[in-house]
Amino acid sequence: MDDARLRRTPPNASRTVGIFVAFFYALLFLALVWPVYPIFATIEPRVLAMPFSLVYVVVCLLLSFFALFGFYLWERRREPAAGAGSGSDGTGAEAGGGG
Repeated sequence: MDDARLRRTPPNASRTVGIFVAFFYALLFLALVWPVYPIFATIEPRVLAMPFSLVYVVVCLLLSFFALFGFYLWERRREPAAGAGSGSDGTGAEAGGGG
């Protein structure tokens, strides 16, 4: 069932998503440098007792984390189980060894 789902996924989908993530990180980088950052580099209003400029950086950091985590989960779901059929299950034991 998983193999059929993986076969239906276009082969270049991974590359497309990777390009999208790279583009997102380029935009995020631009949002944290001049000339965009000075727009948000204010002390007031304070959010949770933090200056707004710090909240802006924290939000960008959280966006970065969730984008990378989502990309990781997407890639993990796409690739077949690591070592399926090769006997490598991450424990160092060979499949079918038992003795």
